[in-house]
This record gives sequence, C-alpha cells and structure tokens, in this order.
Amino acid sequence: MVFPTSQAPPLALRLLGFLSALMGMTNLRIMLERKFADWLGEQQDLQKHIDEVTAAYEALDKKRERLERVDVLLDSMKTIMSEIAPTWKPESIRPSRKNQIKIPFDTGEATRLAFDIMRREDRPLRTREIAKLLVEEQGLDPEDRDLLNRLKVAIDASLRAKKGKLADYTGEKFHRKWFVIKRGGPKEPTQ
Repeated sequence: MVFPTSQAPPLALRLLGFLSALMGMTNLRIMLERKFADWLGEQQDLQKHIDEVTAAYEALDKKRERLERVDVLLDSMKTIMSEIAPTWKPESIRPSRKNQIKIPFDTGEATRLAFDIMRREDRPLRTREIAKLLVEEQGLDPEDRDLLNRLKVAIDASLRAKKGKLADYTGEKFHRKWFVIKRGGPKEPTQ
C-alpha cells in the first residue's frame, strides 16, 4: 500500500530521511525502483500461481468424473477379456500414456542399435527387418506384433530425420530399404 507523504507512518518518514541523507537521492531512487520492480514481479508470479491453482481446482470435478468412467471401462474390459481369453491376466499389462514413446528403450538407444545392425549387416534393410533383428538381439519377444510395429515406426522416424546425413534409402515409399552412408564413400549401397 502506498501512502501519501502526509499520511506516511512516522517510521517510514524517518527511514526515508535517514536513507536519503546516507545515500543521496539518486541512489535512493534507484534502490526503491529496484525494490518496486521486485514486488511487481512477485505480484505477477503470485497471480499466475493463484490462476493455475484456481484452474486446477475448477477442473477437479471433471477429472473425478473421468476417473470414475475409466474405472467402469477397465472393469468392463476385464469382464470381456475373461470371457474371450480366460487365461488373460490384467496385471500382465503395463500402463501406458497417450502421446509418449512406447518402446522399451531409452531415448536414442533404438536409433543407435538400429545403426549398429545396419552397419553389421552391410546391406540395405527394411525398417521391419531392422526392428525384428533389434528385438531378437535384445532378447524381447519377436512375436509381439505391437512392439514390432511401434519399434518399426520409431526407427523409420529416426532414419528419416537422418536421411542424407547418416542414412539413406533405396526404393519407393512402402518399399524403402535403408543403408548407412559411409564416410567418404558413395551414397548408394554397394549391393
């Protein structure tokens, strides 16, 4: 709260007089403006945090409703699966998140392993072949079609990002075979 000089508390006036005598008016003004800027920043941060908390609180009922609906959906799925696959165990399924990488490798590891396979094989390979070899090498289930498809998509995306720099392909869109570009060598595969 800002007080006009005539209504300022006596302590504030004494402090102002002491500081102005000690520091000079220019330094005092600069110091007070810096403090004012700090308080403005703090005010903005607090308001932003209050707005975020308020929005989260307002969304709480919707999230609780959705949670109840998801619980019903999960129970229904368990019932259906017990009917069509009696040996199916819900605890064998790992939770996943939408729009996140869903392959069992750290970031960049699948790409590195794919390049290792391509160098070792030394011939153009389709992304499905690379994915299958990678799964077998890592001791994962080569019959898991979902894993193979997710891995194929991830490898294809990383190879396309490196196209012309580290890797290239022969063939058309659905018949691409990828190969590693050798340093100082031709950009076409030897085979």
